[in-house]
Amino acid sequence: MRKIDFEKPDQEALNHSMLVQEHLKNKVNDHQGWLSFYDFMNFVLYKPTLGYYSTGTHKIGLGGDFTTAPEISKLFGVAIANQLLPAIRKYKKPSILEIGAGSGKLAFDIINHLNNRNVELDHYYILEISGDLKERQKSTLSQLPKEIQVKIRWLDKVPEKGIEGAVIANEVIDALPFERFKIIDNDIVQIGITFKGSQLIEKERAASPALREAIKNIENDIGRSFTSRSVSEIRVDFEDWFKSINKGLKSGIALFIDYGYARKDYYSSEIDNGNMICHFQNKAHLDPYIYPGLQDISASVDFSLLADSAFNLGYQVELYCHQADFLMSADILESINSETDDEERIRMNQQIKQLFLPNIMGESFKCMLLSKECNIEHLEAVKDLRYML
Repeated sequence: MRKIDFEKPDQEALNHSMLVQEHLKNKVNDHQGWLSFYDFMNFVLYKPTLGYYSTGTHKIGLGGDFTTAPEISKLFGVAIANQLLPAIRKYKKPSILEIGAGSGKLAFDIINHLNNRNVELDHYYILEISGDLKERQKSTLSQLPKEIQVKIRWLDKVPEKGIEGAVIANEVIDALPFERFKIIDNDIVQIGITFKGSQLIEKERAASPALREAIKNIENDIGRSFTSRSVSEIRVDFEDWFKSINKGLKSGIALFIDYGYARKDYYSSEIDNGNMICHFQNKAHLDPYIYPGLQDISASVDFSLLADSAFNLGYQVELYCHQADFLMSADILESINSETDDEERIRMNQQIKQLFLPNIMGESFKCMLLSKECNIEHLEAVKDLRYML
């Protein structure tokens, strides 16, 4: 594994990471000396007061560990708002539910643009588990007019009655915990962690029957067996997660934007080390075990899994495409052309390159639009990739 040179975290951060490791070691001991990668990831990312998404570490944007599309340009939010309009206008009291709102920048840009288009929302709900990010979101959205701010509600769980309107999840699924597995001598082993003294190390063991069955189902679906020594990931409880999100939408559309592939590409024979990626100090690397609690761990999205889970609950897959095509069809370039300030137009063009270029975000990121009890118009300008699912 290629070593990445990082700046040493400050003492406060190091103390926090040591505390995370201490609690993690206790959890390992409580589980007979071994934790699955799923349980490890769930702990170091989401454990209250300890996990990466539950503490005050700087995560998103300039000086953070990674940068998301809303942080790059407000045009990303403008484009999404434009794509939501046809569905939202079908309802007298439409609402939007955003899953994991990051810094709040996407919510700000969507709400602001809809307001400029004279679209009145009943509520803009934000489902956020991170107390730190929730405070950042409140700070960002406090810049909106007071009469709009009162319609923004933070939730700990999806609305029980379900909304009519739209659900949005930008770069959410990639951070859902997953199992990792390896093929050794034509057998499936499950990757997990243990401690050797005070050292956190990776340790494999025989895969559980449930994991074996899930992997065999993938092999049947892609029409080949995994090769020896190959490593990959699987989100074994994804359907349960989607069912929980489904409860929040009575009728409308759901938009998921993330980096990922259709299943046959996700589990391509050319990808023999999986799709996991870690981010620390805005550097991508492959070691999930450094500085527990201080770094992000994620993996690409299997969009076929998302499509299957949605279809099983009565959704229609209206669209699956590259992010660049999705943004292009939302008249994003017209927003640039209408800008009268030359310097601002140049800056916006530079931002758009990051969102459009194939080797940055344009093709690595995909968009999937689902509908539930709602007829919507298809986006004609988009290159449709649903045939790949």
